[in-house]
Amino acid sequence: MKDTAFVISAQKDLAQVRVTSELICHQCSAQVFCQKQKGENGCLTVLNPLNAEPGDEVRIEVPEGNYHRDVILLFGVLLAASLFGLGLGSLCASLFRFPTSEGGFLGLLLGLILAAFGLFHYFRSQKRKDLYPVITDIMKKGDSHG
Repeated sequence: MKDTAFVISAQKDLAQVRVTSELICHQCSAQVFCQKQKGENGCLTVLNPLNAEPGDEVRIEVPEGNYHRDVILLFGVLLAASLFGLGLGSLCASLFRFPTSEGGFLGLLLGLILAAFGLFHYFRSQKRKDLYPVITDIMKKGDSHG
């Protein structure tokens, strides 16, 4: 998704922008993951590699490829961990002589819990800025440029 926005404030490498047309948001496949806060009237946090300043009119782009990659990673890791846990639990159950179905179920739960914990920390890390929308062009300089 590409859209135009006005820069409200700028810090180091991030900026707050007000999106001019929120109608496009309904069609964006990355809508669920967007950093936009509900009730903020089209304001969202974006990466600011071009050092845009307040008042600038900018073009922003949502990195949908990054979202798709992360959704595949999320479900792939959960699936792999649950299957691995199921197999390992069944194997341990047969070694320790208790019902295989119970061991498999406990292994599946343990695998899912460990995977969810790891994924939670991965997605909450500060290094995950590649999920933010990005300012790709400054279309019109604002008053703050002098």
